[in-house]
Amino acid sequence: MDPIKKLLDEGKGLVNNCLRIHSLNWYKRYTHSNKLTEYDVAVREKFQIYMPLLATRNHAEMLIKMDEIMFRWPGQANGGGLQSGLGTWGNLSVPVAPAFMVGSEAEVSMREIKLRLLKGGVSVIVVTAPGGCGKTTLLKKLCHDWEIKGKFNNIMFVRVSRKPNLIGIVQQMYQHNGFEAPEIEAEDGAFSCLEQLLNRIGQDPVLLVLDDVWAEWESILKKFVSNGIKDYKIVVTSRYEFPYFRPVHHLKPLTHNEAVKLFRESVAVDDGSMDAPDDETLDQIVKRCKGLPLALTVVAKSLRGKDRPIWERKLLDWSEGHYPLGLDSEILDCLRKSLDDLDGDPSIKERFMDLGSFLEDCKIPTTALIDVWVELYKLDFKGVRAIADLHELVYRNLADLIVTSGYYAMQHDMLRELAIMECNKGEIEKRERLILELIGNNFPDWWSKQKQQPLGARLVSISTDKTFSTPWPNLELPKVEAPVLNFQNDMQSKTYLPEFIEEADKLKALIVTNHSFFPTELHNFHVLGSNLRKIRFQRVIVPFLSMGNLRLHNLKKISLFMCYISQTSTSNDAKISDAMPNLVELDIDYCDNLVTLPDGICEIKPLRKLSITNCHNFFALPEQTGQLTSLEVVGLNSCITLSNLLDSIKSLQNVRLLNISDCLKLSALPHQIGQMVKLERINIRGCPKWSGLPRSIMNLRNLRKVICEKEKAGMWKPLKDTLPSLDIILFKEKHSLAWLE
Repeated sequence: MDPIKKLLDEGKGLVNNCLRIHSLNWYKRYTHSNKLTEYDVAVREKFQIYMPLLATRNHAEMLIKMDEIMFRWPGQANGGGLQSGLGTWGNLSVPVAPAFMVGSEAEVSMREIKLRLLKGGVSVIVVTAPGGCGKTTLLKKLCHDWEIKGKFNNIMFVRVSRKPNLIGIVQQMYQHNGFEAPEIEAEDGAFSCLEQLLNRIGQDPVLLVLDDVWAEWESILKKFVSNGIKDYKIVVTSRYEFPYFRPVHHLKPLTHNEAVKLFRESVAVDDGSMDAPDDETLDQIVKRCKGLPLALTVVAKSLRGKDRPIWERKLLDWSEGHYPLGLDSEILDCLRKSLDDLDGDPSIKERFMDLGSFLEDCKIPTTALIDVWVELYKLDFKGVRAIADLHELVYRNLADLIVTSGYYAMQHDMLRELAIMECNKGEIEKRERLILELIGNNFPDWWSKQKQQPLGARLVSISTDKTFSTPWPNLELPKVEAPVLNFQNDMQSKTYLPEFIEEADKLKALIVTNHSFFPTELHNFHVLGSNLRKIRFQRVIVPFLSMGNLRLHNLKKISLFMCYISQTSTSNDAKISDAMPNLVELDIDYCDNLVTLPDGICEIKPLRKLSITNCHNFFALPEQTGQLTSLEVVGLNSCITLSNLLDSIKSLQNVRLLNISDCLKLSALPHQIGQMVKLERINIRGCPKWSGLPRSIMNLRNLRKVICEKEKAGMWKPLKDTLPSLDIILFKEKHSLAWLE
């Protein structure tokens, strides 16, 4: 190589001389041009001589190295050493990196992971996302990065299966590093051998990639960590977010423009012979893939080289209800692995399939979801277990939790399709979930034959589109214990509740969601049965005062979200307390026309939670509020017109939590608030007119937490002398327009 090196050094000097020539010095430009031509001829001659010699030398060295490996590898005596040894050795080498990778999320994650690996510090980094989002692709690219390869002399890429052979993985790591694999009898011994291997490797930086790790491996991951090696790093890809390990990098689906770029790269052919589809057709196909890289590449490969009619036929299949999942087993198998991971936890799998009963691209209010689960699975009324189950779905990347002006759950559209496919298995009458998406006035054939075979579903979800106008035909809802009806559509200005609800004497929860922009006038309230325990209305006109004529004696909770609450009544209207005598929770949110509550609400003795939030015209509680002696939680946050709290609130001696945050006109607490002896927590942030504390505040012996701004904290600090356990939590305003979503 020495002659080649000298030649390249000579060429470098020649090029540097050329760069210094003035643009108007034509003579030197001419002479140096000739020198460059002569140099090019010399390079060609030298390379033709020396490069074949170099290739021969390298080939000889490779043969010598292979002989050494054959001699050292276990099993070489019986002739199987070379085949089994090289096969195992190759398994831990980094797979070939893809030619391209798109996605701003992936690029950001790759930069952050690379920075952490190069700078040191954390020993375990987790990359998490649903199946098919490109986690493995990201790690392949990362491991082939020249800076990563320059730092880590030893990179091992381990594909972890559902039930991995831990002993086999450690033995492969030995073989990958050129050592004879030890005999290991138990998994505990495997970790001891792993520690010995790392010590034998020495201080060379080691990067271990564990790809597609399952949830039950969390405890095993902890044992892979070694404190004795300075530059030993582990990067994990998983569908599960391991709470024990931080940092976690979440990969999100691609944006539409990124998806189009990936699809075009994957579908492109070089010869240009295909009758290419127009941009609109390509755009529609990309949208159906929902930003999932796996779906985009699989669908693109299926269309590569195909003419326009094939593309148009695929779109037609989808429009007729054939999902991409059903058309390609590779996508389906990839996503189904997430469900296989739930075999040991069937309750979480049930919750996952329940999410499919809500509309596509729909932000699901967590309160609605919890209401459904509490009734379906007979959980505690406060929903503590239901909240934990939702977080478990988020950890496993089977749902997303979105925080805007409230808490919402979302499910990726491909995962929703998988959930629906799982729900639709088996005969109609035997399904536990019945998900009906009605287009126009077209009802399924089984609906008219349903009397012969009664339904057994516990959760019935019915959605319609804007063209629906037919009166509801009769449907015999299931007679199973605690069924739930989720009724959602783009409703017209006037909508009728189906008459068949009246016959559903087992129905426990009813959700009515209008997804159109304006509220709909809801009729047929008389069909609401006395066995209902929970009702939720969204964007409907609710004749609140007239509901006193109903008989909802088992109703425990009613939620009104973005509803128009009609204040009109007649002399014949009965008290609302007669209609809902056992109501425990009243939740009113974003109901702008609400100015106060009907007096009858204050006569509902069991009421424990009263939440009136984001109601911008609500200005006062009723005078009789003090009669609600069972109240434990009072939420009045973001009622910007509310100017004072009545002194009668002092009678609410069971209230533990009082939230009056963002009540812009509220200037003071009631003088006798000290009589609310069980009060534990007050949230009073965002009240700019509030200027002082009443003297009776000293009597709140159970007060534990106060949330306020830094400039208001000084008013509370003197209380710490008499209330040493008081915790003053400072709130820092975060300016965000996320709530506009």
